Amino acid sequence: MEKANGNREISFGLAVVCMLALAAIFIGGFGIFKINTQVVFLLAVVAAAVVGVISGFSLKEIDKFFLDGCKSVIMAAMILMSVGAVIGAWIVSGIVPTIIYYGLSVLTPASFLLTSFFICCILSFFTGSSYSAISTLGVAFMGIGIGLNINPGITAGMIVSGSVFGDKLSPFSDSTNLAAAVSDANVFDHVRSMLYTTIPAMLISAVLYFFISMRYSAADLDLTVIASIKDALTTNFNITPLLLIVPLFTIFLAIKKVPPVIALISSALIGIIAAFIFQGEFYNFKTIMNSMGTGFSINTDIAEINKLLSRGGMLGMMGATALAFLAVGLGEILQRIGVLNVVLSKMNKVVKSRPAVVITTLVVSLIVTVLCASQYIAIILTGQIMKNSFKEFKIGRTVLSRTLEDGGTIFAYLVPWSTTGVFITGVLGIEVFTYAPFAFFCIICPILAAIYALTGFAQFKEDYTEIKEEAVIVS
Repeated sequence: MEKANGNREISFGLAVVCMLALAAIFIGGFGIFKINTQVVFLLAVVAAAVVGVISGFSLKEIDKFFLDGCKSVIMAAMILMSVGAVIGAWIVSGIVPTIIYYGLSVLTPASFLLTSFFICCILSFFTGSSYSAISTLGVAFMGIGIGLNINPGITAGMIVSGSVFGDKLSPFSDSTNLAAAVSDANVFDHVRSMLYTTIPAMLISAVLYFFISMRYSAADLDLTVIASIKDALTTNFNITPLLLIVPLFTIFLAIKKVPPVIALISSALIGIIAAFIFQGEFYNFKTIMNSMGTGFSINTDIAEINKLLSRGGMLGMMGATALAFLAVGLGEILQRIGVLNVVLSKMNKVVKSRPAVVITTLVVSLIVTVLCASQYIAIILTGQIMKNSFKEFKIGRTVLSRTLEDGGTIFAYLVPWSTTGVFITGVLGIEVFTYAPFAFFCIICPILAAIYALTGFAQFKEDYTEIKEEAVIVS
């Protein structure tokens, strides 16, 4: 049994009780009583703390565990607030309205999903960040989708799928490098291994978006709606291609690996400057400046445009930020008092075959993501728990690293209270369960990983003993 802290260890029975209590809180809070998400997680934190005290931990220690978890979210919180500032600034400056305007002029219902999907794939690959793609072009694509009368859930699912592609495969991505490091794999060997699931998943997703697009015909499109949207945009903003320089500059900063917060704040400030230059005739100094803090608000005759463009600001991301602190703080308590290690290690011990090793890794990744709300914890903790099983069955470390991405990285986009799910809902305004059925890439990757495990395809073998002996001889 894993030691929770020093000589103290939580019993398997108590760990199971804790998991059942959390399940009851989540099911009751979300499914039955429809309680606010932040409140549900606050109750879950209290329940985990009670279990910790029963296990012999002091309230001071529990408090420290929770705060340690919160510390790990500080950067994510800063990014969330910075994204809020960018969205507000990019709307009031006319950048988002300009992209929507020209998108409606060029894209058709039949080409929109597939074209936008590949754009998100390319952008996220070269920036190594799904957040960059979602918070910039993603917001504009939502507006174009509305204008083309495409289901917002489908549009959001497409944006997420394309954005995850690069975040998962790009050698510039933090999750890519983290999974390789946890598995002791070379990052480029890891990327080559991921091609086996990532490329087929991307191609299958593209085909599905193509066929969905066929349902939307330009002949059935109400051109008066598009004309009304474009008219509303030109009435409230100065539309000019010069504004597209700002998003191009933001992409340049991301490619140059400028720290995310600095890049986002810079983009927001440049957006504010653009607002004074191009939108001064529409909005006063106070409205423009406050867009970064409290967001932007607009009132047109088109409800969808009002909803899409009345958003942003750092305050608009406070709910998402609070949930991130609570969710990751809960995960840290569960990890530090030993609940996760005890339960998940039991699962690891019943693994009796090579396919079971990979499939169990996917399941553990999902459980950790649900409980800890963090793809990083899912990658690290799952890798630590499952590494010995991969060695025992002589499964290559690049298979482990690939599976950590197929599970740990991917599942974060499908769990509503994960820091990633919270981010997407806050930015795109679409609930996770609404876009998840259409986030094909996120669904297909773990399915392919499981199929490969069952069939033995791309399950590379590795003799860890020989590698260790060679290392000793060389040294």
